[in-house]
Amino acid sequence: MAGFMKSLRSLVISVVFGLFLSSCYMPLRFDAEIEFYRDGRYSMIFDGYVAKVPFYDGLRTGKIKAADEAEQVEIYRADLSNDPAMSEVRYFKQGIYKVHWERKGDILRSKFVTFIRRNENMLSLRYVKSKGTVQLAGANATREQRQQLRDIGLDMIGEIRVITDAKVAGHTATEVRDWPEKGPDFQMYIWKIPNIFTPSPNMVIQLH
Repeated sequence: MAGFMKSLRSLVISVVFGLFLSSCYMPLRFDAEIEFYRDGRYSMIFDGYVAKVPFYDGLRTGKIKAADEAEQVEIYRADLSNDPAMSEVRYFKQGIYKVHWERKGDILRSKFVTFIRRNENMLSLRYVKSKGTVQLAGANATREQRQQLRDIGLDMIGEIRVITDAKVAGHTATEVRDWPEKGPDFQMYIWKIPNIFTPSPNMVIQLH
């Protein structure tokens, strides 16, 4: 029975990962910066490299032939470029794209903003009106998913910065600095991401 349960658990993990693998983009090397003001205004920038995981894995395993690569390149380039916040989408190699994404707005109106999109959430800001808070959150992949991504040769390294004059109720930043360049009340919160197993960033901003 123990062996059966272990096999069943492995099967469930494989199925879940298969679904995860079939759709996701993954940040590889990146620099992300968010400016957030206490009145709800924000700007959010992501600059770096992302992999379309099934495209990368198809090329890695030979399921996608070199002759078909150009067609796949254009399919995913068009998919990424559909977002008007993308000012650069350039194919690098092996299912990997260089992108620059930037969005500005008022979180009190939009309620939720995410890079890249809701169903492929790498980094997001969410306004919870009932609590008067804004939450910053990163991708929510399990350790098993992260390990399997590492096993196929993908990893993650980067830095996320939040510059704000709002009241921060909690955070997991690895470093906090005063940031007088923006004003006397501003601080910069920094998350260093050395590898794929680094815990996802989290921050809660109290607006009222």
